[in-house]
Amino acid sequence: MSGRHDLHRHAEWKHDRRYVQHARFLKHSTDRNLASKAREQVARAGISIALLAAAACARSPAGQEAIAITHVSVIDVVSGATHPDNTVLVAGNRITFVGPAANATVPAGAKVIDGRGKFLIPGLWDMHVHGFVYVFSDFAGPLMIANGITGARDMGYYVDTTLSWKSRIASGREIGPRLVVGARVDGPVNKDTLVRKKDGSSRADFIKPYSWVPRAAYFGLAAEARKLNVPFAGHVPYSVSVVEASNAGQRSIEHEDDLMRACSSRDSVLRARFADTTTLSPGSQLAVIRSQAQELRASYDPAKCRSVIETLARNHTWVTPTLVVYQPYAHGFDSASTHPELAKYVPGLVQGGWMRRASGLSPSDSMVVRSYFSFDRTRDLKNAGVKLLAGTDMPQAFIYPGFSLHDELALLVRSGLTPLEALRTATYNPADYFGALDSLGTVTQGKVADLLLLDADPLVDIRNTRRISAVIANGRLFDSAARARLLSHVETALRH
Repeated sequence: MSGRHDLHRHAEWKHDRRYVQHARFLKHSTDRNLASKAREQVARAGISIALLAAAACARSPAGQEAIAITHVSVIDVVSGATHPDNTVLVAGNRITFVGPAANATVPAGAKVIDGRGKFLIPGLWDMHVHGFVYVFSDFAGPLMIANGITGARDMGYYVDTTLSWKSRIASGREIGPRLVVGARVDGPVNKDTLVRKKDGSSRADFIKPYSWVPRAAYFGLAAEARKLNVPFAGHVPYSVSVVEASNAGQRSIEHEDDLMRACSSRDSVLRARFADTTTLSPGSQLAVIRSQAQELRASYDPAKCRSVIETLARNHTWVTPTLVVYQPYAHGFDSASTHPELAKYVPGLVQGGWMRRASGLSPSDSMVVRSYFSFDRTRDLKNAGVKLLAGTDMPQAFIYPGFSLHDELALLVRSGLTPLEALRTATYNPADYFGALDSLGTVTQGKVADLLLLDADPLVDIRNTRRISAVIANGRLFDSAARARLLSHVETALRH
């Protein structure tokens, strides 16, 4: 699967080429200067993601009515138990009661939702998005809320724009999931892309290393991040191995490309090949990818792979597989993987980029992707105790805000997780990852009211997460009519 994502990486390299240099062409003084800049900026950060809930949930829309979901089955995503005939009360943006319906006192004037035959779970998180490729209020924000995604980790690009929207959503001025915002770091890093502005104000919640960070710079960033407890999570740069990144304290590894390469006996050779941007050209990319896919299959080393995965488990390094992002490439961009019925919710500008990706892949290329790709590594990670996060990498080709997270959950089950384990990757695990289990991750009294009411049991069939009756985001109710209005808004906005 390395091929699919490496193609994406190199497409991004072309766009961002002014920021990218291979480590072997950088002078040692440049690396030292970069590490120094990292220390100066990170030293003023001291960001704690555990403050996420307090910052994002301090306010709720004025005049928001109390909500009572009565006689509902509440799913405990920790134990897997289902508690029937419960009532859940929400006041402001907090859950104020969870328990047997017979013991509940519904406040006068509350909005009452009959939960008979329905199932209540925590709101979902998409832990890998790039939400700001288009006007957020006309695309990603409403689509995610309509699909029950009440939280998202944005992996960088337009940091200041994302932070502005984070504030507007938290204050109730805009509709969208609560956001955790990363600043992407690649090549010789501009100091202004790190976690603090010159005035010391917050710029981002974490640092995301990308693929071409030079080796010395990467370890400089890692050392400062560890010292000050500033999270760093993202790709494993070609300049270091997966084991080195895990040992350095990288909080999460995004996608499984780097892991697949780490399972090869020729890992270092393959990393060096893709790291060397001087040899890249549009005409050579597919040839290089085909060659690498063949080498990965031929050089797969199961013992080495087990050792790498054991290291991830031992170091508590999280992994976001993003299985869904590979599917269009693996299946020749057929209708089952591209969902043409959802195209009406996607801006023409974004669709154009998707179509260019599709046009560059031949049936034989798709076979190369499919022949290497499997769900085995995800199952191996789960069996070894590596904690997993659900993420989509939206809006990569035919990855739709909100909708595709449900596809990801189904793919996680297909890879060997139980429906409960898959649910945890989008509910309990993100809260655990952020150190915010006191406020998020379960349907519990006192926690933030991010909730998803379903018409069928997701523990019986994970695809039932799509059968949404209502969404509550930061205490605000989106019933079927409100969700339909969100979808209609996006569809109408994109026509004008």
